[in-house]
Amino acid sequence: MNRFEHFRELREDLSILLGGVVSGVAHAQLFAGSAEEQRRTLACLIARHPFLDMCYLLDAQGRQVGDNVAASRRRAAQGGDGIDRSHRPYYWLARDAKEAILTPPYLSSATGNVCVTAAAPVRDEAGRLLGLVVADSELDRALSLLEEDDIRRGFEPFFKIFYVLFSLGLLTVSMALGGHALLSLGTLWTSKGDFGDFSAPFQATILFTLALAVFDLAKTIFEEEVLLRKDIRRHSTTRRTLTRFIAAILIAVSIEGLMLVFKFAMDAPQHLLLAVWLLLAAAALLVALGLYVFLGAQAEVMLLRQREKSKKAEP
Repeated sequence: MNRFEHFRELREDLSILLGGVVSGVAHAQLFAGSAEEQRRTLACLIARHPFLDMCYLLDAQGRQVGDNVAASRRRAAQGGDGIDRSHRPYYWLARDAKEAILTPPYLSSATGNVCVTAAAPVRDEAGRLLGLVVADSELDRALSLLEEDDIRRGFEPFFKIFYVLFSLGLLTVSMALGGHALLSLGTLWTSKGDFGDFSAPFQATILFTLALAVFDLAKTIFEEEVLLRKDIRRHSTTRRTLTRFIAAILIAVSIEGLMLVFKFAMDAPQHLLLAVWLLLAAAALLVALGLYVFLGAQAEVMLLRQREKSKKAEP
């Protein structure tokens, strides 16, 4: 599940969380205070809620009042005083709203990340709009906090480093196996080689197959654990990773079994049954994998339906 699907699933809870944060300071006294008091209030808001990237105020016409108050990791997002933001979706949504609103995910022009914005309207006693309190949060950070996953997310860079190192190690092994396979073919091009001796081609094929399997394993680890954004809460994520690992093993075992069939058929027919058993084991593993994928997908569909029913049953 990508981050946008995740957002749609948790939008209501996220709206309550971020909406409550900005609503806590959205009062008329904030706009009646000095620029220093306003900045101090927003700085306290950022300090108490580290999942926020930056906060700022808009007047009733959508023009920013004062500079952005950004978290320490977003120092590049300073400035902004006087910018006309009346064209932004959060202004149009919050201007006529009675309570805080939450925008769909969008690409932030200030940080360059996918973020969401919560905006709370501030009105006087007569109901006239005084301005808006606006807070931006990186989407991944907000979702991690909502699911109490922020600690694990902080360790992700270290995990990725280890996966990169292991992927490079497996890639080195794959290259070494490929090099040995090429060397094993050297006897074919010498006068000492026996034309009827198939040991060198068989050995090279086995080594090339192992090299391909190890390379595919390294590529899978790198793609799944380093390049892709994984949602560990989804069964489909684990199912996809396991499927790719087993598929790589199946390819290697199947090719090895086929090579043994040819080898034993020519050199040791009495051992041919062993190669057949290896191929049957690969076929059984393929059937088991297909059954696992099918049942896992059915189970996830049932869980999603049950979750939808639970949401509809809530008052």
